[in-house]
Amino acid sequence: MMLLFSCSTAVFAQRSTNVSAITTTETVFTISPNPGVNELNIRLTQKSDATVEVYNLLGRKIYAGKLTTLHSSIDITSWKSGIYLVKVVTDKKSITKRFVKK
Repeated sequence: MMLLFSCSTAVFAQRSTNVSAITTTETVFTISPNPGVNELNIRLTQKSDATVEVYNLLGRKIYAGKLTTLHSSIDITSWKSGIYLVKVVTDKKSITKRFVKK
C-alpha cells in the first residue's frame, strides 16, 4: 500500500477599496511512502535547485542534502521510528511536511 502525502498553500489578498481574492494553490513537493520503513521518496513538482533538511521532533537536524532531480530517495533504515519534519527549500519557498518512520 502506497500513501502519498501532499500539502498545498493558499494565498489570499484583499484591497481596502476594491475587494479581490487571489487564490494560488501550489504543491512544491510530495513525500512517499508515508509512513515509510526503508526509504523516503521526495518528488518535486518542478525542477529547481532545492535543498532538503530532516529534523526529529526535538529539533535536531538528522539529514541535509541537495535535490538535483525531480525524484530523489533517502535511505532511512538507520532512523529510529517516529515523526520527522521534512523541509524543502527552493529559491522561492520553504515548505515543511510531516513524515512518519515505522
